[in-house]
Amino acid sequence: MRNRAALSTLLLLLLLGFSSIGAAATTQCPSQYLNGVAPDIVNQKLAVKTRELCYDNFAVMHSGVSRTPLWSAEHLTGQNIFDGKHIKRPNKFHPEAQLPKSERSELNDYAHSGFDRGHMAPNGDMPTAEAKDQCFTLANMVPQNHINNTQLWEHIEGTVRKLATQEGEL
Repeated sequence: MRNRAALSTLLLLLLLGFSSIGAAATTQCPSQYLNGVAPDIVNQKLAVKTRELCYDNFAVMHSGVSRTPLWSAEHLTGQNIFDGKHIKRPNKFHPEAQLPKSERSELNDYAHSGFDRGHMAPNGDMPTAEAKDQCFTLANMVPQNHINNTQLWEHIEGTVRKLATQEGEL
């Protein structure tokens, strides 16, 4: 029952997050999206200063306005979860060098803010040390309330990993 509630919460968050996003956009990271198709930003206020960033095991659509991702995407497999299970979490957050300084988050943005750096593509999903390092880019972070980050969000991430392990891939 708890898994069903967490999955319902995840689906609601996804629907809310994609409510201003349309059907399909070209992508440089097709392996991370369902059927190789990225969402299309239809709200032009959100489309300003966006950049798709591709990493080994995830992609983000980064906003230079909010200096956070609008979304992240990953092709999550049970094998990825298994492979990364015993690789140490690096905890080395870093600004994204691919982004102009004026459009990226810096470590100081989170200092004494009261917010956690919340992963959009979680560390627990990453199958290699390199992928784990990549997921600590601030381009993959959103400010999160500590309780939300360490309880609800962590529970959702764990439920998604469990589903990927059971299904083989998501």
